[in-house]
Amino acid sequence: MLNLLRPAVALAALPLAACVPTAAPDWLVQPANPAVAVRAPRYSAVTAGVARYDVVDPKDWRELNRAVTPKPGQSGMEGMDHSRMPGMNMPGMGGRRDTGGR
Repeated sequence: MLNLLRPAVALAALPLAACVPTAAPDWLVQPANPAVAVRAPRYSAVTAGVARYDVVDPKDWRELNRAVTPKPGQSGMEGMDHSRMPGMNMPGMGGRRDTGGR
């Protein structure tokens, strides 16, 4: 089976070989221009800009959540009419939002 497949692959690749350029493009073989300005090499440490993360004691997740939640007046939703938003004015809830069983 493999012997029959090799000539078929070779015949399929033959037309593609005609598409390969014969010479490299001019911009690729031009010599380097010595007049081009080059920045001088300088030393930079491998660890430059690396932040150090040491092991710390676990913190209370409730306090961490409170620290990152928006404070009143920061969310931008205070002046919105929530009754026009879908799912905010559910029938049978007495006009209250669904608090997820809490």
